Amino acid sequence: MATRTIHLPESSYALLSAEAQRRGLDPDALADELVRSDLAARGEQDLEATLKSLAELRAKLPEIDGIVLARDARTQLERRGDS
Repeated sequence: MATRTIHLPESSYALLSAEAQRRGLDPDALADELVRSDLAARGEQDLEATLKSLAELRAKLPEIDGIVLARDARTQLERRGDS
């Protein structure tokens, strides 16, 4: 295993150390775990593809009128009170 030095602001290192202590890990081990999990997750996703997929999903959703929705909810609430 090669040794590399990463420079962190004191506040970031304090967060890393506190979380490592909470998990019962060495800060270096936690840093390795966090880097691997974050970069591995990003490598599997294409931001443009994700955004396109979300846009397609949104286009299929029905239009929602917030005022009508609130009015209907209020009417249902009032009906429950009358029971």
